[in-house]
Amino acid sequence: MTGVGRIAAAAALLLASGCTIPRYEPDPVPLKGCGPVGYADVMGHRPPYGAVQLASFSNDHAMCAGRWVPGADEWLVPQGMTIAGGTAYVASFDGTKLAGQRLCTMQSMDLKSGELIRARYPVVGRVGPRKPTECRHGGGVVVDEHGVWLAETLRLWLLDPETLEPKRGWALTDPVRGSFAVFGKDGRLGLGRFRADNPARLWWFDVDAMLASSAYVLDEGDAVDAVRIPPDTQGALWAELGGVGPGLWLARSNTSCGVLVGPDGISRGFLPGAEGMALTGPDHLWVVSESGSRLYQEKGRPMTPMLARFDTSEISEWREPTCSP
Repeated sequence: MTGVGRIAAAAALLLASGCTIPRYEPDPVPLKGCGPVGYADVMGHRPPYGAVQLASFSNDHAMCAGRWVPGADEWLVPQGMTIAGGTAYVASFDGTKLAGQRLCTMQSMDLKSGELIRARYPVVGRVGPRKPTECRHGGGVVVDEHGVWLAETLRLWLLDPETLEPKRGWALTDPVRGSFAVFGKDGRLGLGRFRADNPARLWWFDVDAMLASSAYVLDEGDAVDAVRIPPDTQGALWAELGGVGPGLWLARSNTSCGVLVGPDGISRGFLPGAEGMALTGPDHLWVVSESGSRLYQEKGRPMTPMLARFDTSEISEWREPTCSP
């Protein structure tokens, strides 16, 4: 079965059951017991830069596996990630570019083998009748039966899972921003705004209504709901982890610190640089981190795997963070 077929089959199960609780395949990366994971344990082509020892952090005992993203030695800085049917979809930017020139790189990779399936740089699409434009600094990636959703600050894209070609695009109007993305209960699409110093918001949108409409601009009035989120939020996941939830889990981070905030309101220590998150099984939580990129290693940040998997079955016992983003 192709990657698209696996996505469609999983979606069909959800629709038939009328349920939004995920149904999982066996995790494609064998569980070998938990950590802390050593540098030599991280799978994939090791980057030719940075420390050769992974940084320690609060709750690193629950990190079970890690993987490098293809192209790490080419200055890619991962920002968003999701997983479907054993395929990881990763959004990154080129760390050699200045902020306004950080165009999106989208990759699909086999999570088990680490083999690159497809890469697209730059990601170029059309928003309604407007001229084609380039995606910049994509920060949110989620997937459903419609395809791969890629969120950037000012736009939202729906990509073909096989080609990673944009099929449709929407412009985002202030205050709505696409710093990260998440699917919530009832299949709603959440777009969250990053703020470093002040609380921000996450807006929920009805995907069916979006796709049925010819409108190509999303603003606050199109949202069906909005929630306040803490500053420094870089990623989100709607899930039940270790018996906590279901609800919204938020990854708060900078390149030196990571904090996971649960629907119970408790903050727990997490991977530095943590952003997008995805589940491959009950309590098999994958997270993408930017701290292990060449850009931030040259700035002395903690060395982290670009993709890391956690066992969250005992998350209620996780320790408080020892840092603050």
